[in-house]
Amino acid sequence: MLHRTGFRVVLMALAVAALCGLSFPRAAVAQIPDENRKELVQALGAPFIVFRDKVLDELKVSDDQREKLMQILMDRIMQTGPFLDSLQQDGPEREKKLAEHRKDAREKLAKDLNEVLQPEQRKRMRQVTLQQEGGFALGQDDVRKELKITPEQMKQFMAVMQELQKQIETLVKKAQSGGNPDEIRPKIEQLRKDHAKKLEAVLTDAQKKQWKEMLGPPFELGD
Repeated sequence: MLHRTGFRVVLMALAVAALCGLSFPRAAVAQIPDENRKELVQALGAPFIVFRDKVLDELKVSDDQREKLMQILMDRIMQTGPFLDSLQQDGPEREKKLAEHRKDAREKLAKDLNEVLQPEQRKRMRQVTLQQEGGFALGQDDVRKELKITPEQMKQFMAVMQELQKQIETLVKKAQSGGNPDEIRPKIEQLRKDHAKKLEAVLTDAQKKQWKEMLGPPFELGD
């Protein structure tokens, strides 16, 4: 679910900060709660976890790096908020536009992080991101090439993803027909976890060993 209200609140806070003459990076640190940074991850994808407080601590960013990252975060929120408001409520066109926006946002973020973070920080950031994405990261081009995923394995991945999509669609329809969204949301999250394990199960033993190395030391956000 994409929380437009959270983005509106942050946009208003940033506007007030600007009127008060506060510098944007300092205002961003004070005005963008971690909960709203979490919403950005939900809207744009796992790589944006870099803006969460615990991740910034894990990366051991300097004060200068933190300010630069907060500026990037603020710019992204000010672009994503109005974009979400412009989307239609439902339909394939909405999903297409959202996918394009996510792709563009992820490409820009990768370029920004390459400029701001040091090599070891980027390596750890990738590990943390892969951990957050879990088995769903196995379909990404760079991950697929690194693990030497075969065409047959990709077919198995697609079958698992199609199964997941059907089950999620069933739950969404139930919510739309009067079901309780608060009860359905954790069910969808559990489905994603279960299917992520199914995706990892497709790997060979050698690939599983390499995948574990790619994930690095465990990292927990605690939420």
